[in-house]
Amino acid sequence: MTTSELLQRIKSQRKLKGLSQADMANKLNIVLKTYQNIESGITRLDIERLKQISYLIDLDLSAVFQASADEEKAKDSEKEWYNRLLIEKESYIAKLENDIKFYQEIIREGKPTS
Repeated sequence: MTTSELLQRIKSQRKLKGLSQADMANKLNIVLKTYQNIESGITRLDIERLKQISYLIDLDLSAVFQASADEEKAKDSEKEWYNRLLIEKESYIAKLENDIKFYQEIIREGKPTS
């Protein structure tokens, strides 16, 4: 999961909870601009602040990161499938090329000489 994806998740969950950025800033004891910078990715989010924010909006970080890990596994699995498919197709193409050469040779041998 990228930082921007995490921040989008935070923003969505905050809105789902009916909280404004000002509400979040107040609950975190920071100024509004600081919270806006956190949510927009300008201010780097540290672990402690992430824990505080996730607690306020009921965001289960372990589930978020597990889902992200599962997505990565699925992507890796899909890549492996495409790689196997590519190898199979390349092998098939090589066989066809050999067949073409074989039949071209037969055609050349079967042509009457002038």
